[in-house]
Amino acid sequence: MHPILLHLVIPAGLGKLVALAVLVIAVVGRAARRLREARRADEPLSVAAAFRADLATSAALAGAALVLWRAGILDREIRLPLHSYGVLIAAAFMAGIWLAQREARRRGQDAERLADLAFWVLVAALVGSRVYFVLVNRGEYFGAGSWLVATPVGRIPRVLAFWEGGLVFYGGFIGAALAAALYMRRHRMPFLAHADTIIPSVAFGHFLGRLGCFLAGCCWGGLAHGDLPWAARFPPESMAYQTFLDRADPGSYLAPGGATTLPLHPTQLYEGFGELALFLLLVLVVRPRKRFDGQVLATWLLAYAALRTVVELFRGDVERGVYLGLGAGQWTSFAIFAVGVAVWVSARKARPSIAAAGAP
Repeated sequence: MHPILLHLVIPAGLGKLVALAVLVIAVVGRAARRLREARRADEPLSVAAAFRADLATSAALAGAALVLWRAGILDREIRLPLHSYGVLIAAAFMAGIWLAQREARRRGQDAERLADLAFWVLVAALVGSRVYFVLVNRGEYFGAGSWLVATPVGRIPRVLAFWEGGLVFYGGFIGAALAAALYMRRHRMPFLAHADTIIPSVAFGHFLGRLGCFLAGCCWGGLAHGDLPWAARFPPESMAYQTFLDRADPGSYLAPGGATTLPLHPTQLYEGFGELALFLLLVLVVRPRKRFDGQVLATWLLAYAALRTVVELFRGDVERGVYLGLGAGQWTSFAIFAVGVAVWVSARKARPSIAAAGAP
């Protein structure tokens, strides 16, 4: 496991130039995308109007660059760790967009609109995953002396320190689903039809994300007894190891000598390869035989809730919260399963015999 792949080094004196280049590329790129969308929709839009339409985002990026400059960070050497988790999350996001757009074109949906939706889904997923984690670990973020954390730009609330870890898939999925529903309603996009297009991408992206969890050593499993051939031992720089150090009895989880953890169930891989199997099920079996809008979404909700409930039996990161003997993930799985049942029943009742457009 390698939580940090390498460090990107920006030499002293080049920080301002790099920040300016990133700002220009981001602002110009988003304006260019708006112009392409306008041309595709045959709507009049000037270059100046394209930049003005994205003024809020441009101002936020410029404000962030200004904060870094005033703090002196851009004047010294900057070493940016390239985390394996972050790389795989980025890969998951890009792969998810590509898969969703490919299917959207096949079904006659607006692929560019889905790309715009993906941006807001990403933001909502990050916020939702963080909020979920904070809610089940309230003491770490709102306790006396623990709610602030030091950074190069001063002390900030710990809830904003994403780099410390603490993102939960279920929270991200709930946030993303709400954002998608609002976006689709605003742009008059049928929710269930587009959800069927998107949800296989979620399954594949989650597979890549769980590989990132494994490399980072988060979302670990319980102690693996016996000679389990695929048991994992996590190194000192992993989140699992660091968490065990903070427990009352770290010796119960660390190997003699402290070189690694004791063998643990690689629950990240259990869930990751389970999601890969669900992705193949959705695209090879369910989608070609789809009979009503919402069937692909409902199948994933039901199947993933069952998968997650089983995987939770092997999880060992109790810091996520345990209530009445069950982990927070298990309780959420029960709720997600119920939603899946409701989607299946209501969607089938509303549109009982719709053949999948473009299906072979």
